[in-house]
This record gives sequence, C-alpha cells and structure tokens, in this order.
Amino acid sequence: MRKTKTLKRLTPIAGTIEVRGILGSSVANLGARIVGGEWPVGSVIAKEADLVTELAVSRSVIREACRILSAKGLIRSRTSDGTRVQPRSEWRLLDPDVMDWRLQAGDREGLLRDLLKFRLVLEPGIAYSATVMANDDARQKIDAAWHAKKAVLEDTTVNEHDRRAAFIEADLAFHQAFVSAVSSELLDQVFPVISSALELLFEKQVQTLGHTNRMTGMDGSHKLYERLYHAFIDRDASAAQTAMRDLVKHAINDAERRS
Repeated sequence: MRKTKTLKRLTPIAGTIEVRGILGSSVANLGARIVGGEWPVGSVIAKEADLVTELAVSRSVIREACRILSAKGLIRSRTSDGTRVQPRSEWRLLDPDVMDWRLQAGDREGLLRDLLKFRLVLEPGIAYSATVMANDDARQKIDAAWHAKKAVLEDTTVNEHDRRAAFIEADLAFHQAFVSAVSSELLDQVFPVISSALELLFEKQVQTLGHTNRMTGMDGSHKLYERLYHAFIDRDASAAQTAMRDLVKHAINDAERRS
C-alpha cells in the first residue's frame, strides 16, 4: 500500500520561537495570553513574583521573556508603572509568533484578511518589477515554476492528499520565483508573509467544504495565473501587474464567499 506524504508546512505561520526550552515556553505562554486578551491593552500584566510561581520558572526567565515580548511590541516595562500591554499599533504583526498567537486566539479570519490586503498592496508591484528586472536565470526559474505548477494541476494520477500538498508547494514556488526575480533582500524576507496568506487560504478552502486532504478549490484561479505567466513571458509589465492584482482580488473574494 502506497504511503501518503505528510503535508509539508512551508511557512513560519506555526510561530517558531528561536529560544526554546523553559524560556521559549514562557514566551509562548505569555504571548498567547496577551494577544488573546487576558490582559487588555493598557493593563498591567501579572506581577513578576506571581508569574514565577504560576509558570514554575526563575525571575531571570520571566524577565528575559518580558524582554523578548517587549521587542515584539506587545508590552512595555517601566519601573514606576509596571509592565503594561501596548496598543496593537505597536505590535510587530508580521512577526511569525504574533501571527501564531492571533491564530490561537481565534483570529484566523482577521489574520487572513490582513494578509490578503498585504498581498493586494505588495504583489502587483512585485509582478511589475519582476517582469522588468528579471535576468535570464530568473526568467528561467519563473518559467520552470509555472510548468511545475501546471503539471501538478493536470496530474490526476496521484491521490488527492499528495496532489494537494504538491500543488501548494508548486504554487508557493511560483510566487517566490517572482519575488526572487526582483533581487531584493528585503522582499525575500517579506515573502513568508505572502506564503502564510496563501497557506491559510488553501486551508480555508478545503475546510469550508468539509475536506482535509482533497484538491478542493485549487484550480479555480488557474486562468488568472495563466494570464500572469503569459504577461511575464511577453515582458508586458503592466499586464503582469494587472493580472496579479486580479489574482489577489480573486483570492479575497474567494475568502469572503467562504466566510
């Protein structure tokens, strides 16, 4: 019997904390509680001594955890005023841990809307710039990524679980090829936000229809992707920009229909 592949998580949406062990657990515990609203914006979080007892850790661990959460914009400590929760406008909302804590707090819909708006602003410009700036190597990578994506879509011989996993991987690779074609280190670091939006949208598509593995909803935007690819091949930057904008709008409409 053929063994099915496990769907590979390709983005940092799971919220990987670089510091692990006791400190990592403490950061995750406090971060999830802050984002979840246990301590409202402007309020003072639990006292250090109480957290030491509750989490069974040392004062130094609590202090370091608070320092990390402060760097993520969630809290601010003052000697005379305690440690207070900062306004959401101060939170590092692109931080993968903060995104994961939003998911834990049940804000999946809000996070998806934010990510799709982010894509709508950013990706059309990426498509335009990639079409203008891509060198021969970058153009070959985009071409290869498109044909790999198309091949997965057209291959109905594999089981639906494997096909869906391969399609998501191919789709993300296609988007990343456009980002890489611009040759910007800053954009390279922003790409995980784009991929997080795509992954959440795929998950929403299949869950809405009661499926967990099937290739449900994966082929609906194929014509829009095809327009984008051909505009890129024709070196028509304006058409590529419009195609990408239409593609992201389609994703937003798709998400709204499934809300």
